[in-house]
Order: sequence, then C-alpha cells, then structure tokens
Amino acid sequence: MQIAMPKKVLKILIVLLVVVLLAIGFLAIHPLQTPTLPATATGMTPDAQAAVNAVTAFYTLNYTTGIDLWVTHVCATATEAGCQAIKGYFAPAVQAMMKKHQIQTSCTVEPIRLISDTNQNRVWQVHVSLDHPWSGLNASSQDVYVEVADVSGKWLMNRILFEQEVQRLVTHTH
Repeated sequence: MQIAMPKKVLKILIVLLVVVLLAIGFLAIHPLQTPTLPATATGMTPDAQAAVNAVTAFYTLNYTTGIDLWVTHVCATATEAGCQAIKGYFAPAVQAMMKKHQIQTSCTVEPIRLISDTNQNRVWQVHVSLDHPWSGLNASSQDVYVEVADVSGKWLMNRILFEQEVQRLVTHTH
C-alpha cells in the first residue's frame, strides 16, 4: 500500500522537519555558548567585584610558588599602570617578606563601602581576613582601600592606597 501525498504537503513536512532539527541542534549547542555569569551574580557591582578580586590576588601569598606567579595573578586584576606599580614597587618587598616568613596564606575579602566615585575611578574600602597570618603581623584582618578604574568597560585595580592617602580621603569624605 502506498500513501500518496500532495507535493505541497510534502514540502511543508520537510520544512517543518528541518526547522525541528535546527531547533534541536540550537538547544543542544546553546548551553555551551552561554557566557559565564557576570560578576554582578555575586550581588556586587562590577567595580566592587574588581576591588575584591584585586585585593584577594594581592593578599594571597605562597613563598613556594615564587614572586612571578604572584605578580601574574595580581596583574591579571590590574590596569597597566597598576601592574607596573606591582612589579616595580610591591614585588621586591613582597618577595623578601614571603621568603623571610615563609608565607602561605589566602584570604577572604568583603567590600565595605564605596569611598570615592569620579565615574571612571572609584575607591573601595574592603575588609581582608588572612587564613594563615605570619609571625610579626599586627593583625590577621584589616581594612584596605583600593582604587579601581573603568578601562574600556572593565573594572580593574589601579592601586592599593597608602595610609597617608587613606587618611586624606577618609577625612574629606566625613
């Protein structure tokens, strides 16, 4: 027994079959192409998340992996100028400190408040708690002030502020 279908119906069925196959293919591939969740999924603004990421990288130290890996991790969260400051100013001091105290620590960083906002640059106060503080350290936790900058739509660390800068800034914001 042979079923006879008009050519118009056959064409419609073929088009429907192609559409269904394309839809199945799209649904199968789509999850692979979905971007990772943005930083705002943490409930933080992108600038606050940048401050947290940078300070986390800065205070995560391991003398066994060496200074180059530390610089790489911190620079991944920093502007070009911020990375140059890390390499030129902080790295030698951090390297000496890591070697002297054989530091192996990570940290927890929480944003406290936005201190200053000049649209493209913002200063965040964050709280850092070290999981393995080393001997001679005054406290295992402290507040840190970090300047982040919007670089082509991505927030990155410019620098961690020095105590004198923090005093001036905090005095002006109160």
